[in-house]
Amino acid sequence: MRGKTLLCMFVITIAWTPNCRAVAPSSEPVKYNLRIDRQPLGQALQEFARQSGVQIVFFSQVTEGLQAPALNGQFTLAAALDMLLKGSNLTFRVINSTMIEIRPVATGSSLDPAADRSAEVSNAATLHKRSQPRRNTDPDGSGALDEIVVNGTAEGLVATRTETPLREIPQTVALISHEQMRQENDAEVADMFNNAVGITVVRSNSLGATFLSRGFQIGTYHLDGGAAINAFSGSAFFGTSDLGEFDHIEVLRGSDALFGGMGNPSATISLVRKRPLDTNEVMFNEWAGSWNNYRVEGDVTGPLALDGALRGRLDVVYGHRDYFYDTARLETKKIFGALEYDLTSRTLLTVGGSYDWNNAVPFGFGLPAYEDGSDPHLPRSTALAFNWSRYDTQTREIYAQLQQKFAGVWKLKINATSLKEAAEFGYGGFESPIDPVTGALPGLPSALFTTRPNTQDSFAFDTTLTGAFTLFGHRVEVAIGGDYTHFEAILAQRSVESFGLPVSNVFAYDSANYPNAPAPQSSLEEESDLATSNQSGVFASSKVYLGDAWSVVGGARVSNNRSTINSSVHFSGLPTFTITLPVKDTAKVTPYAGVMYNLNEHYSLYASYADVYQSNNGFRLADGAFVPPIDGVDEEAGIKGVWRNGTLNGSLVLYDIDQHGLTVADGNASPADLSQPNCCYLPSGSNRSKGLDVELDGTLATGWLIGAGYTYNINHGQFGGELSSRTPRHLFKLWMSEQLPGRWNRWTVGGNLQAQSSNFTEGQYCPQNNQFGPCISPIVSYKEVQGSYAFVNLRAGYQVNRHWRATLSINNVFDRIYYQTIGSPATGSWYGEPRGFLLRLDARY
Repeated sequence: MRGKTLLCMFVITIAWTPNCRAVAPSSEPVKYNLRIDRQPLGQALQEFARQSGVQIVFFSQVTEGLQAPALNGQFTLAAALDMLLKGSNLTFRVINSTMIEIRPVATGSSLDPAADRSAEVSNAATLHKRSQPRRNTDPDGSGALDEIVVNGTAEGLVATRTETPLREIPQTVALISHEQMRQENDAEVADMFNNAVGITVVRSNSLGATFLSRGFQIGTYHLDGGAAINAFSGSAFFGTSDLGEFDHIEVLRGSDALFGGMGNPSATISLVRKRPLDTNEVMFNEWAGSWNNYRVEGDVTGPLALDGALRGRLDVVYGHRDYFYDTARLETKKIFGALEYDLTSRTLLTVGGSYDWNNAVPFGFGLPAYEDGSDPHLPRSTALAFNWSRYDTQTREIYAQLQQKFAGVWKLKINATSLKEAAEFGYGGFESPIDPVTGALPGLPSALFTTRPNTQDSFAFDTTLTGAFTLFGHRVEVAIGGDYTHFEAILAQRSVESFGLPVSNVFAYDSANYPNAPAPQSSLEEESDLATSNQSGVFASSKVYLGDAWSVVGGARVSNNRSTINSSVHFSGLPTFTITLPVKDTAKVTPYAGVMYNLNEHYSLYASYADVYQSNNGFRLADGAFVPPIDGVDEEAGIKGVWRNGTLNGSLVLYDIDQHGLTVADGNASPADLSQPNCCYLPSGSNRSKGLDVELDGTLATGWLIGAGYTYNINHGQFGGELSSRTPRHLFKLWMSEQLPGRWNRWTVGGNLQAQSSNFTEGQYCPQNNQFGPCISPIVSYKEVQGSYAFVNLRAGYQVNRHWRATLSINNVFDRIYYQTIGSPATGSWYGEPRGFLLRLDARY
């Protein structure tokens, strides 16, 4: 907008109790115990909202340069606001029963022409890192782009499971906003991880990948901060969830001892669903890109009935894509819906669900290398896949949430989620190194087929009570709760050990030479598995404010895990061979502690300790007892910074992770001991990872967004060498977006930069690839190396009018050739994506 400064809108939502001015209560107004240090007014209002439970709306510019006095004692909401705003030339007004606006005292034109749009702000919009566009009234017809404000507050993943500014969390936490995912054209969880700071993506097939943080594989996922679920990790199925359902992502790197349950000290991921809004809004986007990459999404939300007490949201996605390599493709369809209902002014019920269908022709094995691991420089379009392959999945999700607020700042939250996945597939591939002389693949392809639909069922339930009170003059925030997760998988498949003819020249591979799926072989009829898992835990934590600068947080979790795997293999003409492997961990305690010291209004020092828990999967000692669970310690220390009233956050962190108690074969076990299933092992293995994380995230200046981070990691595995050689020692990721000033304000420019040092894989393999018998040829040692590399993505967006925006993205602008993932000489290497183009249209009404 010409001649005008764009303002950042703050929406601070915790709860609202109707006992303040402009409300005529029939009894004495409720008083709240408040402890707010002297600090900038914008931060003081955030703290006031968190402690009192009131929803506040204001534009950042009205509080810039203003200080708020300290509050310590019992206050009504009206009295507290009067004191905080004293001398600021600001006042407050009640918009409705759930919202208060902070604004300048009226003097004709009190705010920017766009400011008085507070009624459009959703009571679901919270001050975590959710993209909040300021409505643009477009008074001069310029059609300028709405400013996106990104605020840094974790909604409930860590610390006390309350809305907590990043500066106050003594762990490494990053938030990925909906706006960042939109600008990066992320379609599924794997795309988001490709751009997430500190995360390494290891592709396992064309549909799926595993994710590494600090040298460990990520295995802990939550929906809306609820109980950990199995649906996104450890899955036997290919693929990751479509992002159309989710508003933003919270990532805690390191161990989440309180709420993560069982898992590696890598990272904990919370996928936060979209919520119905209380204003009507229709959003639409579509894109078309290189390699027939098409996607259409519609998102509709608003009040439905009962004067806005009942709200709804519906999101529908259709996508189709080929890949830069041959043969493979993917079709995605997903529908997500949610309803919110205010049962009372303090009780909120949410129900929702989703259903998605994925139909794919997969490339399942990756590319081979030469026998010594050297690069054959295959064309990037090469895919050793088959046209007859298919991989079809369906996922059904149902969830319900209940939030009850009472006694001021106390909240009871109950979550329940049910997920059911089904898959049917038949695909094949090659696992053979390339002959360096002839370019042939001496090994024959193999294949795998489902014999009936394979299923995975997850049910997760948790309940958490959060609140605060004053003890001996100190504010104490607490969280108490428990969770339970049930997981069951039924897998039934048959394999074809070999079929067809060998490939004489891999550089001229043609899938037409394998036109039909292979017939079943008589040797292996069927392999089936039934896996069940029941994990539960209780937790308690508290945060104590010791003074104006010091705060400490501590707690513990007690976890239990009971799991069973029944595996059966049936060969033609022979009895079925069955093995049952039970797993039992009982009352595993994982403590957590942290301390923070506020140096000034911008910087805080912190240190934290988090315990590690992971099951040893039913391995047994020589005496028949279960090997105790894997233990460990994650220690961190660092400095956090916050600027621009909380919209820009930064951190510098040193960490040291010691994971011990991993299983190592017991060399002294007798033959009788070894006859027991899963025997015999000792808990003497250990892993070590240490490093540095630096991160800056949020709003650098008006209209200028950034998400940047550098990670340095050194790791060592239990058998010598590196724990994860695929984790680069140096990894840098940068995302930026800037709205141009003045008459160019219709334009937004930005992009991504990713750079990393070299990584590698090494080991030994048998060139014969004999699946059932011993290797009869000499064992070959190999080492595959991907050197350091960097690539750049660029983006330019144009605001066509108030409602429509067009964007052109160019990925890998300089067409850098590199391997995103490196495997063994036989298989598992994946090129990074070549230069590609994507044109996107977004609409908002």
